[in-house]
Amino acid sequence: MKHGISLCMIVKDEGEFLARCLGSVSEMVDEIIIVDTGSTDDSAAIARQYHATVIGVEWNGDFSQARNLSLAAASYSWILVLDADEMWMSMLQTKSEFMDGLEAGSAEIWGYWIKVTSLLGTSGEERVTDEVCRLFRNDPRIAFRGRIHEEVASSILALMPQGIHHSEIEVVHYGYLDEVIAAKQKDVRNMRLIRLALQQTPDQPELFYALAAEWFQQARYDEALRLLLPLLAGLDPACGYHSDVVLKTAYAWRELGQPERALSVVETWASMYGDYPDLLELAAVLEMDQGRADNALDWLKQAKSAASTAGRYTSVSGAGTYRSLTLEGVAHELAGRWAKAEAAYAAALMIQPSNGAAWQRLLLLSAATGRPQAIAVAAEGVGLPPLAWQALVSAALAAHRPEWLLRHAAALGPALRVQPLAAGLALAQLGEDAAASASLQLWRVQVQHGSEAELALWALGHKRQGVPGRHVVARQRVAAPEAARAAEALLRGEGVEVAGGDASCIAVRARAGLDEHAHVQANVKMRARLNEQASVHEQAQSAPQGHVPLPRSSARRAVPAPAASAAMALLAPAQALAAVGAWPAWLRLLQALPPGCALALLAALPPAARCGLLRAPARVREGLLALCSSPGGAQQPLAGAVPAAALLAGTLALLAGRQSLARDWAEFAARITARHAAAQGRPAKAPPPGLQTLLRLTAPGAATAPTFQQQCNMLLVYL
Repeated sequence: MKHGISLCMIVKDEGEFLARCLGSVSEMVDEIIIVDTGSTDDSAAIARQYHATVIGVEWNGDFSQARNLSLAAASYSWILVLDADEMWMSMLQTKSEFMDGLEAGSAEIWGYWIKVTSLLGTSGEERVTDEVCRLFRNDPRIAFRGRIHEEVASSILALMPQGIHHSEIEVVHYGYLDEVIAAKQKDVRNMRLIRLALQQTPDQPELFYALAAEWFQQARYDEALRLLLPLLAGLDPACGYHSDVVLKTAYAWRELGQPERALSVVETWASMYGDYPDLLELAAVLEMDQGRADNALDWLKQAKSAASTAGRYTSVSGAGTYRSLTLEGVAHELAGRWAKAEAAYAAALMIQPSNGAAWQRLLLLSAATGRPQAIAVAAEGVGLPPLAWQALVSAALAAHRPEWLLRHAAALGPALRVQPLAAGLALAQLGEDAAASASLQLWRVQVQHGSEAELALWALGHKRQGVPGRHVVARQRVAAPEAARAAEALLRGEGVEVAGGDASCIAVRARAGLDEHAHVQANVKMRARLNEQASVHEQAQSAPQGHVPLPRSSARRAVPAPAASAAMALLAPAQALAAVGAWPAWLRLLQALPPGCALALLAALPPAARCGLLRAPARVREGLLALCSSPGGAQQPLAGAVPAAALLAGTLALLAGRQSLARDWAEFAARITARHAAAQGRPAKAPPPGLQTLLRLTAPGAATAPTFQQQCNMLLVYL
């Protein structure tokens, strides 16, 4: 057999990717064997441009059979296997040096694990790494197994139990990008092939694992667990995918609301996988879910120590490094150690400046605790990407911190051009209303920003009406854009129609000026705006495969659809009033709503906007507290009350110094949370972090802590 490397591939309609793949590796291999399973595009022609041998076969749904056909045609001593949507990463070694290293290796080395880095999302903003055996000796006894998710490692290990060694080779995989998955419908294809394979060989654990992985990817965690649990009990840890079964099992238990079971899984296998940073990070998250910040820090210390071995497992980018540091910051936040939290976020940004989660947490922490120096340190020490500066603009305006924009004016130029209304809103927050109006007027007729400018000008008009001595102006009607007509009617006292039987089922519609079609359009626009302003902390709750999310927000999926719909119908105008500092009008709008709707609206605000409440005048915050009444009062939200709204009411009471009232709301929120868990058939569990913090801060003697006020403020972030 000739000394060299045969590249073996199977393709079907891979013309979009094939040239990139072959171009990346052609200098490293001696021949290219491609089995084409029925391409109708130019895949075969592209392959021949690289002097490949193309073998055409009819596709029968069996990946291993097609792979083994390519192996049988290989004529060199080593075989490299790639997919068309992968790319060989360049190496420092020349081809001859690489071959010399292979041939000089021990006769007991039959194959090598190589790192496959899969890009996720729209442009690869997230990455998952895995180790697979793709480089091995050309021997007829070595063959792929499995109709789908085929692998060759088991046949090598059967010949030589320690025969596969680690390598520094890396391949980048583009096939999990959103557009590729959507175009190829891989999930549908995979489910079909797995079910077919199970009909033919129903006792193969690899197929059950493949099916569990598909259910997991689709967030069908109950279905995934039905397969993962028996696999976890019966698999040999040396099988190659056992560590991923452990991670997915623990993650699925967490998603089904049973963190203690999830933590038990991690603890059982931690001694074996003490070098798996993703699993250790998940343990930290599970501890934080239950309010045990110091325990979480112990797990994160282990995760950081294991950073160098992440590539041996299915691992998300940043595991053990900037992701662990971000979680470390969250743990310090939960314990009220602001300086340590800031230092952890800054360290995470030093490693990965595009780490949006760390930057968003740092912005929220600064808004709630009044410590903007941490932002300055990070901004000056790291080359932040444009999206980070845009996030700073949005957070500064939502939190009513226009001074942040002044401090970083030189660096914010490009971000402000993307958000042209920001200058006018900042001027309004600084009290320069005339200049703010002039700035916003410039964008009133612009297609992209016109409707938002109209809404801001409407809100600014209500701010001017609230200025003492302007009684004549106050009696004039303010021209309301479509999105604000329902809010305008409430502010004028024209009344609302109530759809549904109680305060939890309110659909607000103005009696004048907003027809059914416009009402639906307004809701769509407001939902889009809320989604745009949602923080990374909230977005992180629906995590991709292998991703460890941040600790849960107490409000996750907590607002029932009817109350949420009512809140959404007024969210945009309410935010516009707050954004320009029209606090009296903003409060009147909330006072015109039933309490359940008002609290739902407040709970739906993004975290930075809730921090903005800290900048509202004292009389406005007192008015908010009056909306809350007490859990037993006549104005409480009715049976549809949500934990987030009750938690918000307790937070407002706490911020006003009403410890007893805050405690009543905390206990009420705890009862609602337990009731919801019971209704879903779930066992009682620890309260979410925000509720735990509220219960702790309302305990006797808590108010004497030196950071008490800042901890109260931080509750606005953890709702």
